[in-house]
Amino acid sequence: MLTKLFRNNEFAKNVLTLMTGTVLAQAVPIAIIPILTRVFTPEDFGLLALYGAFVSILGVIATGRYEIAIMLPKDDEDARVLLQVSALVAFCISIFISIPVFLWNTEIANFLGNKAIAPWLYLVPISVLLTGVYQALTYWNNRQKKFKNTAVSRVNQSLFQGMTQTGLGFMQVSGGLIWGQFVGIISSITYLLRKDRSYKEMLKETKISDLKQQMNKYKKFPKYGIVGGLCDAGAMQMPVLMLTKFYSSTVTGMFSLTFRVLNMPTAIISSAIAQVLFQKVVEISHTAPEKLNSYIIKMFFILFILYLPAVPILFIWGDTLFAFVFGEEWGQAGIYAGYLVIAVAIRFAVSPLSAVLGLEQNIKKGVFWQVLYLCTITPTLYFCSSLTVEQFFMAFVIHEVVLYIIYLMLILKGTKAIV
Repeated sequence: MLTKLFRNNEFAKNVLTLMTGTVLAQAVPIAIIPILTRVFTPEDFGLLALYGAFVSILGVIATGRYEIAIMLPKDDEDARVLLQVSALVAFCISIFISIPVFLWNTEIANFLGNKAIAPWLYLVPISVLLTGVYQALTYWNNRQKKFKNTAVSRVNQSLFQGMTQTGLGFMQVSGGLIWGQFVGIISSITYLLRKDRSYKEMLKETKISDLKQQMNKYKKFPKYGIVGGLCDAGAMQMPVLMLTKFYSSTVTGMFSLTFRVLNMPTAIISSAIAQVLFQKVVEISHTAPEKLNSYIIKMFFILFILYLPAVPILFIWGDTLFAFVFGEEWGQAGIYAGYLVIAVAIRFAVSPLSAVLGLEQNIKKGVFWQVLYLCTITPTLYFCSSLTVEQFFMAFVIHEVVLYIIYLMLILKGTKAIV
């Protein structure tokens, strides 16, 4: 089955291009994580996780979800206008976010449960703007099948982020992990803007009427996508928010590192397939929609089988492996990994297939699941916050398995709606 998938065809080439770039981009974090865990404390990783959660949640609304629509127009000029729309919306949203950040900085930090985050909140509006622009440029390059640009931008981001974090770590600069992340995304955007002179496409003069026309044509994306995206991002970051609020930054940091390590295969394989898969799903939906269902099922089993061996290994030897690789104080994180690997395995297999729900006729199904996920993960984790950390994680894993099975069922139902 794997042989058939990676034959010498366009899909395989595009996947391998993104995968190669992602492997190179992940090589730096893989190499430096054992260094970072020895120069930064679990509390530092907890602070980065909280900052990243805040940016991830707000980053969803950065472009009004118009960046997803960039893939859909048949005419490239319409797609270019959507690129501009995405950038303009991101700029406006970042200005809007800066108001509460500057007015109620301390109050927000206290509410989040970590006073140390207060000075770093000032970077959030800029980070949200950068996130929005990066997302738009990524979809723009994917639309043109310039997957190499996307891959190289990731390598750039990884290199600059890794070098900055390592350097600041040895210099014992406060917030070195956050500064590294900030520098990394700037470097990736700079590359994408300069490559093929994409900045000209973004800055090209466009009539206001054309901007309004495309915004109105794809109004379903902000109308449904923002709510769904916020639910999705909020739900994905809920463990970080709950752990910070009810446990400690140390536990949050260990959870963050564990999830980061467990999701590296997702970053290397699953996300590469996801980006190419979106373009492939759009193509199949236009040419042979009746084949989409079987295609999705095949991809699910391939991805699930790829991750399966990690489950018994981490369940049995997780603490020993983590203590050896990351340092003795991270052994507890390895115990957490033994539980969390089950949740990551099901995510790894299902998440890339959600491209089906990115199609216009399936947006509501995607929103339904995102709302369902948020409405179930929040009370689940909240009511389990009085339990031990291990019990908290077990409740989280059970929730993930159940909800992602429902997600897969909705995706398969979505393929039938296209026929």
